[in-house]
Amino acid sequence: MVWYILAALALLLFQALLTGTLLTKQVGSTDQIGTRDDLPEPSVELGRARRALANFQETLPIFLTVALLLVIKGVDGTLVHVGGLLYIAGRIAHHYCYMKALSPWRSYAYGVAMIGILLLVIALVPALI
Repeated sequence: MVWYILAALALLLFQALLTGTLLTKQVGSTDQIGTRDDLPEPSVELGRARRALANFQETLPIFLTVALLLVIKGVDGTLVHVGGLLYIAGRIAHHYCYMKALSPWRSYAYGVAMIGILLLVIALVPALI
């Protein structure tokens, strides 16, 4: 499970760096390091990157909480690995589909990630009872 946690955090770092890079590309490094009070409207690409990052930040706390509880309780097995893999794969696919404006595939990818979390919860419940 630790590898899935690290993968999720790496994806978070990637998305945050991408958003910062796209902002710098749009406004230049001087405005990027400033107060950012008067930034122009984001480009389409920057807007998508920001929304994809915000969406990821909505599910990441749930994933991390369940994943850490699995580690603490020492739960391992097929459900844990399939759930972790589905979450990571779903989030990567979601980000790609978001950036490429691939609808409804973006929603399907989100659903895959949520199924991954559900499998993790199912694996965790017996350890909590």
